[in-house]
Amino acid sequence: MKKFRFSMQTALELRERGVEAAEWALRAVQEEWNVNQLQQQALVEEVRAAEAAAAEGEIIPADLLALDRFRAAAHRRRARMAQEASAISRRLAERRAAWQAAERDRTLLVRLKEKSLARWQVEHEKEQQQLAEEAYLSRWAR
Repeated sequence: MKKFRFSMQTALELRERGVEAAEWALRAVQEEWNVNQLQQQALVEEVRAAEAAAAEGEIIPADLLALDRFRAAAHRRRARMAQEASAISRRLAERRAAWQAAERDRTLLVRLKEKSLARWQVEHEKEQQQLAEEAYLSRWAR
């Protein structure tokens, strides 16, 4: 009786490593996205805090001018962050597609392995049955 051996085991292991690498790449880009979103939110909060601080105290024209400049700088910075977010979003979609392709390839090989194992089990059971029949007949013949 021969032991079960999947002929494409090496390919399956390579596919599994590929899925793992794709997952890590996807996580890295997702982390970039999360950091970008947090930075944008922090910038919005900074502007709100500055506006609230300006509204609470005495209004000095120099403060209003500084607040206006701060708003303009924050707006430009947020626009750059939005562009970065757009680029990150594209990379995220690419990484997700790569991960899905790697997962699909791995799943295909896993299914092939399962089918191969099922065929082997059927053949193994047939062989076991034949051996049992031969053993019974050899005892009966004595």
